[in-house]
Amino acid sequence: MFENQLFNGILGKGFDLLGGSDTPKGGQEKRYEKIKTFLLKPNFNGFTKDDLFIMQFIKKGWGHDIAALSNMAETLSNLARSNPSKLAEYQLLLKEVVYRALHPKVRPYKQDLQSVKNLGKYGYYLEHLNIILGCYQKIVGNELVELNERICKHLIQNSMKYDNYHADLLPHVNMKWSADQAAILYSIWLYDQNNGTTLGKDLIQKWLNWMKTYGTHKNTGLFITEVLGTRKYSNHPRGCAISYLVHYMGRFAPKEAKKQWKLYKTHMMTRVMGKTGFREFLPDYDGAWSPDSGPIIMGVGIAATGLALNAASTIGDKKTYRALEKSMNPVHSLLSKGDIIPGMNMLSKIGTDLLSSSIWLNAETKTKNY
Repeated sequence: MFENQLFNGILGKGFDLLGGSDTPKGGQEKRYEKIKTFLLKPNFNGFTKDDLFIMQFIKKGWGHDIAALSNMAETLSNLARSNPSKLAEYQLLLKEVVYRALHPKVRPYKQDLQSVKNLGKYGYYLEHLNIILGCYQKIVGNELVELNERICKHLIQNSMKYDNYHADLLPHVNMKWSADQAAILYSIWLYDQNNGTTLGKDLIQKWLNWMKTYGTHKNTGLFITEVLGTRKYSNHPRGCAISYLVHYMGRFAPKEAKKQWKLYKTHMMTRVMGKTGFREFLPDYDGAWSPDSGPIIMGVGIAATGLALNAASTIGDKKTYRALEKSMNPVHSLLSKGDIIPGMNMLSKIGTDLLSSSIWLNAETKTKNY
């Protein structure tokens, strides 16, 4: 359903209704204002279907809520570095990010984290919360450093329990994505960078060694998606996972990240109707869309391509970044006009919701913070 509607809207009559697309700068300003408005809105009581595309189908945000907040935090850290004259505004907004990340409607715990004795098997939530706390220390202060350290040590201990060096992501889900472990390692690396410590050094090396020995797809050299072998796609690379992984791995293991990025472009970057994008699956693999991938259009993954913008920015691949941005700008402009295109109103949030906006803004504001 999604693929047909999107294809008919975007590749059919949709572009005729554009009348021009956003300039990169204009789009960036709109995305920043969207996020700023959300963070300054009073009486926050959780994300809604107007905030996140996925919540039109799933009542809970499938982790898109904490991931959006994590990318907002990275964005504000980027902006504080590049535009210090507005530091006070970015600090205020980052405090609002932390407030929402710890809110009962976002956190998986029934109690306040300070009262939770065992942080448990919530690696996915904790990876993003830990990134938020690292960004907070970077541009606001040290008030939350003890919680940041506690989460780091918990994630390290949980990862080291297993021969594959992957932490548990959810209590009752038998699945571990290598991309999420990369985000976990980045969150620990960020703490180390802020505090002059080496908490994550040993774990990072062990994880990299395991991935290169046991977690690599034989035909492409790309890291596999899921390390427990519990899914059909487990031993195959997926676009949304590789894009996500490269973005985070590019900080704590830049050489290996660049190798993965080069292989990713070789095997999964493509052009469809003159637009650059990334495949969700390899051409010889028959896979279907999921909440992780978003819709897949003619083999191109919406999430894989959007997240690749962030990865290209982290790697410093300006050529690929500009090609992706050039392809995405008119599509984004079309989606933002979804209410005037039949059948597109619901789908318009794919590229304009808070998760998409925060990922894109993170990519376009990124600088070398360390």
